[in-house]
Amino acid sequence: MATSHQRFGVIIGNIFQALLMQKITFFLLLLGLVFTQTNCAVWKQNRWLTEHHKTLKRLAESNIPAEQKLDGLAQSYVKFMDQSLNFVNPANSAKFVKKYHDQNERYIDKILNDTQKWQGQLNAVEKVDLGLRMTKKPYLNSFIDLAPKFKKKYHQYAFAVRLTSKIAGGLGGFVGKALGI
Repeated sequence: MATSHQRFGVIIGNIFQALLMQKITFFLLLLGLVFTQTNCAVWKQNRWLTEHHKTLKRLAESNIPAEQKLDGLAQSYVKFMDQSLNFVNPANSAKFVKKYHDQNERYIDKILNDTQKWQGQLNAVEKVDLGLRMTKKPYLNSFIDLAPKFKKKYHQYAFAVRLTSKIAGGLGGFVGKALGI
């Protein structure tokens, strides 16, 4: 027959096991949550990169007017800059910017080359008209706001600064001059 001390020891042992199991369960749930969130962030970033890539490829390979190509490029780039500035982890942020650059530079260059050819064929009146239209573009304020922040955050990545400068130049040059790019 068990004494009261033995029963008390068994009860304490059972309580300890229950608490230990709760802590292990909590730890595993927390670990799973962290793993899931990390994978969700990576998945979201990859989805963003895929969307940008598809958009820029479609624009570069299409026969739409150069101004529409430039508008699409600027809208995509504004979205990209905004996304890249919202990263918490600097390493992930830099990887995201590098992947964007590696995947899309050729399409961006093609769009900007098409735009430069088109702008080169405009007469003086048409260039003034284009400049006025550019000031009314819905993405221009966002670009002007985000570009300096983007350049400041990624100044150590020459390719990112160069790409931002190219796009600012493609927006008519006045944007780049206004931003000091």
